[in-house]
Amino acid sequence: MLKILRNFRRTIASIAVGALLLTGLTIFRPRAAAQETIAKTNPAAAKLPAQTAYFEENRGQFNEKVRYSARGTGGYSLFLTPTAAVYVLASRDAAPARRDPKNPTSDIRHPTSDIRHPTSAVAVYMTLAGANENAAVAGADERAHRTNYFRGAETDWRTNIPNYGAVRVSEVYAGVDLVWRGRERGGVEYDFAVKPSADPAQIAWEIAGADSAALDADGNLVIQTVYGAIRQNRPLSYQEADGVREEVASRFVVQNTAAGRLRVGFEVGDYDRTRTLTIDPSVNLSNLSFSTYLGGEDLDYGTGVAVDRAGSVYVSGDTYSTGFPVTPGTFDPSLYYWDTYVTKLNPAGTGLAYSTYLGGSNREQLGNIAVDATGSAYLTGQTDSSDFPTTPGAFDRTYRGGWDGFVVKLDPTGAALTYSTYLGGSAGSTLPKGIAVDAAGDAFVAGSTLASDYPTTTGVYDTSFNGGDDVFVAKLNATGTALLYSTFIGGDSSDQAYGIAVDSAGDAYVTGATASTGYPTTAGAYDTSYNGSGDVFATKLNPAGSALIFSTFIGTSDNERGLGIAINAAGNAYIAGNTNSSVYPTTTGAYDRTYNGGYSDVFVTKLDPTGTGLRYSTYIGGAADEYIGALAVDATGSAYVTGISYSSNYPTTAGAYDATYNGVEDGFVTKINPVGTAVSYSTFLGGTGSDSAVGIAVDAAGNAFVTGYTNSTDYPTTAGAFQPLPAGGGEAFVTMLGDYTISGRAVDTSGAPLANTAIAFSNDCDGFMLTDAQGYFGLADTLAGGTCLVSATNTLYNFNPANYELTINRSKRVNFVGRPTASGPTVAYADLGGDVTSTAGSVGLSNTTLTLLDSTGRVTTTTTDAAGNYRFANVRTGEFYLVFAQRDGYSFMPATAPLDFLQQKLDVDFAATPDSPRPVQDFDGDGKSDLAVFRPAEGNWYILESQNLAFRVVRFGLSGDIPLAADYDGDHRADLCVFRPSDGNWYRLDSSNGAFSAVHFGLAGDKPVPADYDGDGRADLAVFRPADGVWHRLLSRDGSYQAFRFGLGTDRPLAADFDSDGRADPTVYRDGTWYRLDSAGNQLSIYRFGIAEDEPTAADFDGDGRPDTAVFRPSTGTWYWLDNADGEFHAVRFGMSGDVPVAADYDGDGRVEQAVYRGGTWYELSANGRATAQSFGLPTDVPVKSIR
Repeated sequence: MLKILRNFRRTIASIAVGALLLTGLTIFRPRAAAQETIAKTNPAAAKLPAQTAYFEENRGQFNEKVRYSARGTGGYSLFLTPTAAVYVLASRDAAPARRDPKNPTSDIRHPTSDIRHPTSAVAVYMTLAGANENAAVAGADERAHRTNYFRGAETDWRTNIPNYGAVRVSEVYAGVDLVWRGRERGGVEYDFAVKPSADPAQIAWEIAGADSAALDADGNLVIQTVYGAIRQNRPLSYQEADGVREEVASRFVVQNTAAGRLRVGFEVGDYDRTRTLTIDPSVNLSNLSFSTYLGGEDLDYGTGVAVDRAGSVYVSGDTYSTGFPVTPGTFDPSLYYWDTYVTKLNPAGTGLAYSTYLGGSNREQLGNIAVDATGSAYLTGQTDSSDFPTTPGAFDRTYRGGWDGFVVKLDPTGAALTYSTYLGGSAGSTLPKGIAVDAAGDAFVAGSTLASDYPTTTGVYDTSFNGGDDVFVAKLNATGTALLYSTFIGGDSSDQAYGIAVDSAGDAYVTGATASTGYPTTAGAYDTSYNGSGDVFATKLNPAGSALIFSTFIGTSDNERGLGIAINAAGNAYIAGNTNSSVYPTTTGAYDRTYNGGYSDVFVTKLDPTGTGLRYSTYIGGAADEYIGALAVDATGSAYVTGISYSSNYPTTAGAYDATYNGVEDGFVTKINPVGTAVSYSTFLGGTGSDSAVGIAVDAAGNAFVTGYTNSTDYPTTAGAFQPLPAGGGEAFVTMLGDYTISGRAVDTSGAPLANTAIAFSNDCDGFMLTDAQGYFGLADTLAGGTCLVSATNTLYNFNPANYELTINRSKRVNFVGRPTASGPTVAYADLGGDVTSTAGSVGLSNTTLTLLDSTGRVTTTTTDAAGNYRFANVRTGEFYLVFAQRDGYSFMPATAPLDFLQQKLDVDFAATPDSPRPVQDFDGDGKSDLAVFRPAEGNWYILESQNLAFRVVRFGLSGDIPLAADYDGDHRADLCVFRPSDGNWYRLDSSNGAFSAVHFGLAGDKPVPADYDGDGRADLAVFRPADGVWHRLLSRDGSYQAFRFGLGTDRPLAADFDSDGRADPTVYRDGTWYRLDSAGNQLSIYRFGIAEDEPTAADFDGDGRPDTAVFRPSTGTWYWLDNADGEFHAVRFGMSGDVPVAADYDGDGRVEQAVYRGGTWYELSANGRATAQSFGLPTDVPVKSIR
């Protein structure tokens, strides 16, 4: 993988590097600077990081030798010719001084800051030595979006430039093709296809412009430049036969040429020269399954993370943000001061199940979080609030002074405290750091205390305070009303516990740091002698808390600290921490037995179940400092550690999600195999700022969930994430790393499970398993981007289909339905499915109803998903069927699809053409927008209907109400509606039946944004809350409630169906930059069009059925817009300062007219350029604007 960071859309032709010349290739054609008031690109082309890179065809915007270009993350550009790839890396040294830390989009809103005028840049040329200069170059996998350049004179403009997902260079060598592909996060990759009998030895890159090119310890090619490194992973070479991929040994070979250039070739082992060989230097082994910011306008820290059986993710930490995202109905919606928070995310990381503050009037600090089988969350930490919330009957409801511990159990809904109690004494602070929960719901808490009167229980190991600060271990019953046990553990100096784990027998395992020579150890333990300066301890306590099963030191004469502990099913304790010693005990064959430098290395040590010996012990680190955050262990015994690294050479693995140090400080995630001899994967995690990974959890499938703190505005997030952008001074983050999974179930035709069905996986996945007693199966070892053939076999059943071929671009689920083999004549069943695609934008059309009608008149229906896909499963073959699609507002081709006799799996696709869109603000249903004003002084609506010029007056509202006419009842006529900002109430009068309704949905200060978000033909209630940037929606289709964070407090929200999928897309306008989230929440588009003073609007000026991006500039009365159909730019002066824009389709021709309201007069400009004026209203009236 070519590792470059940060994928923001920029216009490369304006880089002021000048003309970079090398090997006769001039990359850039200088052009005049673009006008500030118009968009630099097609809106669809600007995407959030974590989107797949694309290749733009050269239509004259670059030198004629360039065939395609790609825009990468981190400000690099790639230019492709038939035989060369040219990377341009711009210096970013000055960027931090220009970036506004409180404005995460400053580098987007002002793209000249980093790219147009970099301090300098470097070009790296990779040329294929001896390659075919006349090789055919062609784009593949054409994308829907187009790129436009508007610079200088109109003759220099370039519009409607196609973009592709891949570029193929055919016969670049004899019998060899080269394919370039876009990857997630803006990276690109390439592979060579060596045809039968062709010679792979002829392939060689010659590299110029780089400082060096060398192989790292893992065999990856690292090309160093003054402005960063280009990294290509160790090649994976393979051949395929019958759908099975067979790996062929291969590696990079680096040598110098006579001309002093660096040459890189490939050495390939033995392979079958009668078949095609693929050489792929970039294979993704670790995937960012989801990643999101989590926070408000101020500081937010993620400390602990847990995951439940359903895959929901619980994160907790500390926040100083009044706008931290909390959900309605949770325990505590308001910040006091420095509070703890608890947030439950759905398994996809796209939304909140609940989120709540937790705290008193002073400060709280979280220790950690645990979750039980019911979904209850357990938290521990410290507070200096005398009014920290406690529950009746709790063990201790009295604040003891200083820092007091707390233990809290939150119910599964997040709405109430099951219990909450203080835990501490009055003689000094008590600092709980770790928490675990057993199957009975008892909570185990460990930490340190300075309080000699810390509460202990009778019969425990140690009831006496030992001096300094002591470790404590407490077991609290499931109701929080009593301590089942509580004990000191310590010596005469400082003893501090940081982590605790509990096994199925109820034994508690504790680790931390001790400076006590007399810290208690047990006979025969691994190390019974204190080593000096500060040692790790590992202590195992029996279920009653009355005795130590084992207790040992681990350390050297330097300083060590144990910060995380976990156990496996065999009772091995894993401890992770920090050491600054070059002689920390390691074991033979361990991954790393050498201290790596800096002030601190991470260590991971695995004890045997008796605590008498080390199963393995290893360092992990780079040349600078590393600090551990947390440790987890999966069901296989692999250990996962996360933390902070300051080392550019922290060890990462081939194919890691991020193998390049991003600067300042980065998080890391590292997985160690069960015997400690190797790192299974290791990756950096971060952006260009400070990133601290603090908490980690692992689910049953081996997916890792990480939380921490970042002030990077470019921390990697994923499409559809709950909070894709930062909101303030520093955010928590939640990231899931792991393999995509394939899972499913085998059942019979009645739905009963089929146990012991053989499930086989082949192609880019490999495995075999039997379904369990409930018919379930699952495979986690998959290859992102590959294909997997999944098949089912059972001697007693026939499955139809018997296999599925899947593309592994996300986790997939399939089901097999079997019919008994002995049930008489065999009746075959097949799947019938396909796609429904809108002709406006070539996007999948969701919420379309498909009807399957058989010869007996039996009707079956299904609905397309977010991507426009549908499927009828297990359709009986050998019969006649009709299939047709229906959705309000669309015509379909074919109108009806006849299937004479269904014999096998069939695909039937439909093209959906939008009908002429219904005009907004149409009160009489004649297809034209009507004039309407709201008179606040009276609360009256005045409406002039276009159909017969009928005039109506309706009293509906109060002074201060916001009029929001829209079609809420789905009868194709606008309904009267007002939003009352003072109390968040909506009042509506339906046109269909005159029904009145009042709904409380919002708070004072909310901004109403009604629109049809669910695609049912009716406007939904929605508000944008500036206090925290959260959208709240009440969907009319099923009454469901949605909340998601998207925007900042000063943003101007709007919503329209930009992608023509029938659902409105939430959008915010920020000082000239548009942020648009597609209706499925999967893709964010960011583009600049306008300036701060402009009024944004979404109106279909070109009549293609999709709203265009448009602004009205009050200072000049000018309208600017980009046609959605072809990206053409328009500017029309129609209006003056003080006018209110009221664009709508007043003449019913399917195109919106520019229109303004001025002191009681409506001015309209039709598509043919004819201007009209009509007096309707008073200067103090509020014109009723269009609502989509």
